[in-house]
Amino acid sequence: MERIPEPELMVEKEQVISYDEADFSEGEVNLINQINHYLLRKNISLGEKDLIVDLGCGPGNISEKLAIKWPNTEVVGIDGSKEMILRAEYNKSTSTNQKKLRKLRYICSDIKDIKANKFLFKKRISLLVSNSLIHHITNLEDFFNTIKSLSSDITVNFHKDLKRPLDEKSALELKAQCSKKFNKILTNDYYASLRASYTFKELKIFTLENDLSSLDVFEEGDNYLIVYGKV
Repeated sequence: MERIPEPELMVEKEQVISYDEADFSEGEVNLINQINHYLLRKNISLGEKDLIVDLGCGPGNISEKLAIKWPNTEVVGIDGSKEMILRAEYNKSTSTNQKKLRKLRYICSDIKDIKANKFLFKKRISLLVSNSLIHHITNLEDFFNTIKSLSSDITVNFHKDLKRPLDEKSALELKAQCSKKFNKILTNDYYASLRASYTFKELKIFTLENDLSSLDVFEEGDNYLIVYGKV
């Protein structure tokens, strides 16, 4: 199936609310566990001296879970959609985990402008995370240039995203499954995201051809891809 890019930002309020109100907790918890398992295998611990950045943070679901998992570590969520950041700030202010979220903050910025914006972190980034962000980026160069500019020799990258189905029939079957759990807005967004996603081969070839072979790419089941390691 050919890739069909979708808008890079979720800016419609109705779209943002639908996304925020949906229950993605199972996948989000799984992602946090995967990250933690990887860090443990590499004998990496996160504490007060570290910084975690969540790219394309949306309404803050992953950012909050990162902050709760590592409450002594500063966490910054970044998203280019003002509506998403407003929602993330609201969710943080109404959370029952205020104590563990004290080191969590949000920044509104398109990831391609992060370097140009020159907002300087006081610490080097120890963990750079994204969830369902890569498929929103029209050109892979923009995504990988951003993570390269944000990474140092200590930065662990962990990026998870959808994998583009082999054909339209498979995409429609996944869309039908989604419609059983979520509303029409989310179902249509999911279908658009499937068509906009990259394949394992596309990501792997890109890393090999652009001096990013230190990053590993692997398939998680039939529907997801994970890019991880150091750049």
